[in-house]
Amino acid sequence: MLESSPSFCRKAIAYLKPTVKDAVPTTSLSQRESAVLQVINEDLVVAYLVDAGTHFQYVEHCHIEEEGLSVDELHGIAVSNLQSLAEEKLVVREYGPIYIALLGGNFEASLLMVHAMWTDWYAHLVQGAFMVAAPARDVLAFCDASSADGVAELRQVIQRAENGDHLLHPHLYQRVGLEWQTIT
Repeated sequence: MLESSPSFCRKAIAYLKPTVKDAVPTTSLSQRESAVLQVINEDLVVAYLVDAGTHFQYVEHCHIEEEGLSVDELHGIAVSNLQSLAEEKLVVREYGPIYIALLGGNFEASLLMVHAMWTDWYAHLVQGAFMVAAPARDVLAFCDASSADGVAELRQVIQRAENGDHLLHPHLYQRVGLEWQTIT
C-alpha cells in the first residue's frame, strides 16, 4: 500500500478491467489491502485508479475506509472524473462506417461508463442503438448497431487488437437502455 492523502479517492478515475474466470490467485491480500473492484457485467469489472505522476495507483478498500466513502460513492466520483477527462481531451474520428474514440491511451474502453457520451454527446451519430468494440483499454470504436458494414468493421478492430497490451474481451457490446449487453 502506498501513502494516500485525505482527498486521494476524490482523484480516482473509473477503469475497466477484464474479469478473469477460474484464475488461481498468485498472492493473497487482506480485504483492506485489496483493490476496490465492482462488477459491470460477466466480462468486465471496474477498478479505480489515481494518477501518481509516473504510474497509476489502485484505490484499495483501506483508502475508502479512511475517507469514509462507500464503493458506490467512489464509483460516482470516479465516473464523474472520467467524464471530466473526456470533456477535456476526448476526440472522436470517423473512419468509414465506424467512429474511433481517442483519449490518450489508458481510458478509451472505460468510456463505456460515461452515459453522457452515449445519451447526449454522440447520440446523433446513430439511428437506433450503439454497437461498440472495446477489446483493449486503449481501443474504443462504435457504430450504429443496424450498420452491417459498421459491425463488420468493429469485428476487424477486435481482430487487429488481439495481440495488443491490456486486453479486455473480444466481444461487441450493444447499448440497450443504460446497460451494455455482450454480443458474441
